[in-house]
Amino acid sequence: MKKFYWILSVLCGFTFIACSESKEVSEFEGNWEERNMAYIDSIANVARKNLGDDVGQWKVLKSYKLPSDGSILGATDNQQYVYAKIKKVGEGTVSPIFSDSISVNYSGRLIPTTSYPKGYAFDQNTRLDINEENIALMQPIHFITGGLIAGWTTALQQMHKGDIWQLFIPQKLGYRGEAQTGIPAYSTLVFDVALIDFGF
Repeated sequence: MKKFYWILSVLCGFTFIACSESKEVSEFEGNWEERNMAYIDSIANVARKNLGDDVGQWKVLKSYKLPSDGSILGATDNQQYVYAKIKKVGEGTVSPIFSDSISVNYSGRLIPTTSYPKGYAFDQNTRLDINEENIALMQPIHFITGGLIAGWTTALQQMHKGDIWQLFIPQKLGYRGEAQTGIPAYSTLVFDVALIDFGF
């Protein structure tokens, strides 16, 4: 009889583990695309109501791949814009161009979920919350402005040296329907990016 209860408890344990794993996996399945689209729509609404150039304000940046027709506020497709919340205003006055080498610190995560209220961190060379106090301790990463996803390239060409922005990149300017390591298909990407230097 004891053996029966032992087997039953082991089976219940496996069932519990399997349910826990499937719950975590399911956070990024099912209606993941719709949830990401709704999330970027909510960010777009906040950003468009708080435009400015100061800390805490937002920039709405049309994809560099689209013609520049000045239609930021009248946009109907929120998937064609990067939404940038200003965390620090740098001292620079010029921005990187498409072919520039850049030096950045960054962290990347997905939209908030039940298991990851700040968003699942899929990539970073630094802490999730970049600020002036910890930025001096970080080793920057080097890229070419035009060699990145469209959302990054769009934002970097508007940033100045020393700027720290939080970028909200819709899936159309990220990886679209292609899953990457740690990034499900159709994911909105949230990056904290500090532009350390460029053009070297």
